[in-house]
Amino acid sequence: MLYDDFKPIVDLVLNNWTALQLAVEHGMGAPGGEKTAQLMSVYIARYCVENITDADELAEVIEDLMDEEFDTVCHDNSPKEIAIVLLLYLGLLKEGRHDEIRARLAAMPKCQKWLSQPIHESVPPQCHGNPDDDTTSSSDEEEALDEPNGVASSSHQSQEPEPMEEDVEPGWTVVRTRRKK
Repeated sequence: MLYDDFKPIVDLVLNNWTALQLAVEHGMGAPGGEKTAQLMSVYIARYCVENITDADELAEVIEDLMDEEFDTVCHDNSPKEIAIVLLLYLGLLKEGRHDEIRARLAAMPKCQKWLSQPIHESVPPQCHGNPDDDTTSSSDEEEALDEPNGVASSSHQSQEPEPMEEDVEPGWTVVRTRRKK
């Protein structure tokens, strides 16, 4: 089944997505962010397999999930980048190009696979639902996350911290593109 082959790829891509990891680590959205991220991965994998979609449509779905589930808006175009990568892998899977998939996955940065952990519920987050509806959140205590391994391996350069912006609403995480030096 296509879903069974695609879901681990979605997990790996989302494991490497800094915006999602920051949203979970900083407790954005409802409690149980790690479980919500795992359910988000299930939803995205099912959505891609069950729908004919393009990168813009998938990016919008990802943006909606980040906003509704994690109160996070990404201003760095990363949802579109994630959508492009996911659709590339889905296309390669449909064409049966498994050797190319393995080579591309092996070239990805190694990271802690926190989205691949088993989850107790198999119900994905409800996309495009009422943002005030807490049916997808968990009341369990959020588990502490270990330090990420190589999530942003190319960003070990010393950088001065950027000042906080005053116009950002409390409870929101702002993700921006990195400035080239």
